[in-house]
Amino acid sequence: MAESISSARLWLTRLAVIGVLITATVVALGAWTRLEDAGLGCPDWPTCYGSITVPLTAQAIEQGQALYPDQPFSAEKAWPEMIHRHFAKTIGLLCILMAGIALWASRKDKEIPVKHAVFLLFMVCLQGAFGAWTVTMKLFPPVVTGHLLLGFATFTTLVLLVARLSPFLKASGNKSVASLLPFTLLVSVVLVLQIGLGGWTASNYAATVCTALPVCQDGWHEVMNLPEAFAIHTYAGTTYEFAPHLGAAEKISIHVMHRLGAWTTTVLLSVLCVLLWLRAAGCRYRRFAIFLAGGLLVQILLGVSNVLFGLPLAVAVAHNVMALLLLQIVVLLVFSLVREKRS
Repeated sequence: MAESISSARLWLTRLAVIGVLITATVVALGAWTRLEDAGLGCPDWPTCYGSITVPLTAQAIEQGQALYPDQPFSAEKAWPEMIHRHFAKTIGLLCILMAGIALWASRKDKEIPVKHAVFLLFMVCLQGAFGAWTVTMKLFPPVVTGHLLLGFATFTTLVLLVARLSPFLKASGNKSVASLLPFTLLVSVVLVLQIGLGGWTASNYAATVCTALPVCQDGWHEVMNLPEAFAIHTYAGTTYEFAPHLGAAEKISIHVMHRLGAWTTTVLLSVLCVLLWLRAAGCRYRRFAIFLAGGLLVQILLGVSNVLFGLPLAVAVAHNVMALLLLQIVVLLVFSLVREKRS
């Protein structure tokens, strides 16, 4: 029995690692879909123009177009959307399997994080609902932003599950570095808010309205309209693709706040790197400092490249993925510091 419980823990760990890899792919695919303006590549959910996959025959395309005459069919936009959906379904199946294994193994192994696995399944179900609403509510910005944040949260929950199941990040006894926990928590909150600003910028099609550095082009402060830029409008039932409900001033306001948030996040992360390096008594926290500094540098270069080269697809997707990775480094640092505090 002990051997079967150990096997269950091993399989749960393996599935969690696979889930991390697939979810990272889904986040990248979601960014690719959004940046290709393919969020409505399939105007229905879970089907695509009434088909279980992208319509392939002339007859299927004709039938689908008859169902949605206001949404011209484009295979180039439908494929990214359906590939994203199929990968997302795989995560759902993995989470169901992990929750089942955790519930079974927890009867004998009380250290199995069964609540974590069940919460993860809940998160994935909620994410699936937001995915459906993204389509049925025609890219309503609060829903699109929520969908992005839940994607990041699902990935983070999976990473933490791997951390709890693995032998790494045990307490090292470094009480000096443990005192950085409050500041690290502050940095994590600011980073999440910045990611939310990035999602709001993308969902309101404001990523390209500022074409100069470091904040925006001349005169940006004269057109700022924050109340309208961040107002949660009532869903109107019309399409929100390309954000027709916002003017140039509102989009500039959103982009500027994202830029200012980037400066704030950069300063806080830089301070955290320095403090980690100075207080680290061992290699672990110096590695955290190196990973954070390296990730931050890459993210800054990607952000600058987005501005200078007009938001190229590959760079913009990499910018999303690097934000996800930076968040994981900070969250794992918090996880490690909590263990130091409790030891």
